[in-house]
Amino acid sequence: MSNKFWFKPKNYGYGFYPISWEGWLSVLALLGLIFLSAYSNDFFSGEVTNRQGARYLLDIVFTTTIASLIFIKKTDGKLKWNWGRPKKDKNNCQKP
Repeated sequence: MSNKFWFKPKNYGYGFYPISWEGWLSVLALLGLIFLSAYSNDFFSGEVTNRQGARYLLDIVFTTTIASLIFIKKTDGKLKWNWGRPKKDKNNCQKP
């Protein structure tokens, strides 16, 4: 398994975004699984029972949790709240 990162933390807020084709493919796979769950729970038929809605909600929570754990592991840097670009280290700056 490669150590190449698939995601990069956002500059503003909390989260990350894909920076490689593997990241984009994993996001598309997650969306595909959510669509497949909607299809298997008959969400496109027009009439959805409470049981189907609950099952769909559980499917989304489960798949999103698993995907998020994978995404966080493949993110470059720490996942934390950011507000702006990272500050440069003051110790490495040379004064004129």
